Amino acid sequence: MGLKSTVRLTERLPSLRHRHFRNWIIGSFISNLGGQLQTWGMFWHLDHLTHNPWAVGLVGVIRVVPLLSLGLFGGVMADQRDRRSLLLVTQSGMASTAVLLALLTSTGHITPNVIYLLVALEAVARAYNGPVRQAMIANLVPPEHFPNAASINGIQWRLSDILGPAIAGLLIGQFGPNLGLTLCYGLNALSFLAMIAAVIKLPKFPPLTNRSKSPREVVDSIKEGFTFLRQAPVIANAMWIDFWGTFLAGGQALLPAFVRADLKLGPHWYGMLASAAGVGAMVASLVLALIPTIRRQGLWVIGMIGMFGLCTLLFGLSHNFWMAAACYAGVGASDMISTVLRQTIRQLAIPDNLRGRLSAIGMIFQISGPQLGDAEAAYLAERTTVRFSLIVGGVGALAVAAWYRFRRTALRDYEHTHETPKA
Repeated sequence: MGLKSTVRLTERLPSLRHRHFRNWIIGSFISNLGGQLQTWGMFWHLDHLTHNPWAVGLVGVIRVVPLLSLGLFGGVMADQRDRRSLLLVTQSGMASTAVLLALLTSTGHITPNVIYLLVALEAVARAYNGPVRQAMIANLVPPEHFPNAASINGIQWRLSDILGPAIAGLLIGQFGPNLGLTLCYGLNALSFLAMIAAVIKLPKFPPLTNRSKSPREVVDSIKEGFTFLRQAPVIANAMWIDFWGTFLAGGQALLPAFVRADLKLGPHWYGMLASAAGVGAMVASLVLALIPTIRRQGLWVIGMIGMFGLCTLLFGLSHNFWMAAACYAGVGASDMISTVLRQTIRQLAIPDNLRGRLSAIGMIFQISGPQLGDAEAAYLAERTTVRFSLIVGGVGALAVAAWYRFRRTALRDYEHTHETPKA
């Protein structure tokens, strides 16, 4: 009976047949859970120290600067170096910053400026880590199993999105800001060991392109990625619609102030509200993993950006916790569906020798949109109110969806096949 159940599961979730992918998913989940503890703990930490939304939103700007300046070079390295070795270096670097956060918080030497400095150092490692991680999944499963693998990867991310904020809020509320935040940062440092262990078990991945021997060759290699992107308007449109939607409607940095000042609640409720987005995303991930492949993926991406904006708008209008949680779950669900479909569009349309560079470009769009959106939303909230900032952002994302629905037919009409792309 157990064997039959396992067979049925692998038939429905074929990417789990591959051992290296299973190890990757387990390690990723534990590491991502720790990352969520640190991120949401840090947001509450900065709000606790300053009571200023802009102090939290500034984290987005600090994270984006290394991404924009180094992310493309990270993409080149992902294509020209052994991806396994790169991950070991970047994961170790990010773990080190988490250790420092925990130590400085526990000894009382933490300040907003120290947090910003450590965020910047972590972002440098993340700029090289991101392209490798995004490109790696396509190396662990065959092309026909990639949509399912992307969905399962989304499930483990979303599960960490649910548990991470909730645990962070519980730790801060139960043990107080100092010890609770020290635990958030310390547990994140330990979580990197799981990812490092999973990476060590992977085989080496020899690069498929020659290593650049001069700065000029590095620049030419980056240009090759942009040349491919210019010839692929669907991929470019999928990146841009995500950027503008999340830039205008991004508002994670506003959650501490929204819970504290508007809902008049404490860290336990903050963690639960932040987890609501993960709950919505998890439900969406499970549905995507179990149903047949969605057709007309481009139109669905546009629709999910519109839903993202609508839920953000309603979230800003909420005056009680449960209404806010329901709306924030909708934000998470729509973002999850959009993310999986955009990843599938990108990965199935890009040859493997370009995946690192195009993953780096995609990472810049995917991360800079919400990070800069946090800063933009916090800046507006500081000068008006948190509610007004959220409402304006929701309306903006709806306008972006309408623009792409009626003016960008390449994305609207796109539907992918499972053909393996050629270089």
